[in-house]
Amino acid sequence: MLTFPPELTDELCHRQCAFALYALPGGGVEFSMQADGGMQPGISGKGFVLATYEGEPSIILSELSAPPAAEQFPLLPQKSPEQPATTREEYHRLFELYTTTLRSGSELNKLVQARTEDFPTRQFSPTAAFCTLCRTAPSAFNALFHTAEHGTWLCSTPETLLRGEGEQWRTMALAGSRSATETKWDAKNMREHSLVAQHILSCISPYAEAVETQGPLTVSAGRMLQHLCTNICFRMQPQHLPELLTALPPTPAVSGFPAMPARSFLRSHPDVVRSCYAGYLGPVAENAAHLFVTLRCMQVFHDRCRLYAGGGLMPDSQEEAEWAETTLKMQAMAQLLTH
Repeated sequence: MLTFPPELTDELCHRQCAFALYALPGGGVEFSMQADGGMQPGISGKGFVLATYEGEPSIILSELSAPPAAEQFPLLPQKSPEQPATTREEYHRLFELYTTTLRSGSELNKLVQARTEDFPTRQFSPTAAFCTLCRTAPSAFNALFHTAEHGTWLCSTPETLLRGEGEQWRTMALAGSRSATETKWDAKNMREHSLVAQHILSCISPYAEAVETQGPLTVSAGRMLQHLCTNICFRMQPQHLPELLTALPPTPAVSGFPAMPARSFLRSHPDVVRSCYAGYLGPVAENAAHLFVTLRCMQVFHDRCRLYAGGGLMPDSQEEAEWAETTLKMQAMAQLLTH
């Protein structure tokens, strides 16, 4: 799978540089890094794009296809998380605030509440964990990425933000979650999914032609979780890609609906420091992109790994069910830390 020893990328995770190790669904492992270890603003060029939840995208140009010697880059000081992991009490407080707002007759129909959980680690290898994800979740977009600013992250995401080449493009509405043991979708999840699909179609409409939709379909995300998914295919001139990437993320699948009021509410009443969680990432080239939402992810620190998950709240959401959903969503990453 790897063409180099995993220790090379593990050591780069301690250095003042940026790189990405990733595998497209069903594809092989790729490495992307600039010769100087840096990043560039925007999405121009061939490389790996990274955007935080509400930040502007940057690109790691693909100048190196294998890790260089880490010693040429300065060591990073050890960092700790900016805030404590989410307690059950804090989750309850925000759930009450969010759902009370949704039920109050405000313009908001949905809010996404995220939480974090910490797992203590010793001698954790991010590269070995990445290889495990590639082996156990080959249909996901798997990535290990590191920057001096954001630290080291792993993700195994099922959600396409935007994929295409030339004039042929596709995206998806992925919203609504249930355990794989359930057999029927409830009204809450169906409404949540409909809001996300509605927003995405409105975002692409100024740039898209010949729009076709398929769904909603039930798709599996690993062995334990299922989602509602509507696939959306369309034609678009590739020069519109930067404009669409300004309009589209973060979608209501990770923020709420209507999108702008939901994002404003979450800024005023934040759940967690989201950083790279619920942003987007993936490889780009001239007139082509394979971009995914940064979900099923964790941040790697020197003494712990922090897992992230969120769930879409509707006026009729039940707290215990939503907490259980986030726990289920964390399992793909938690399994890397409990064996």
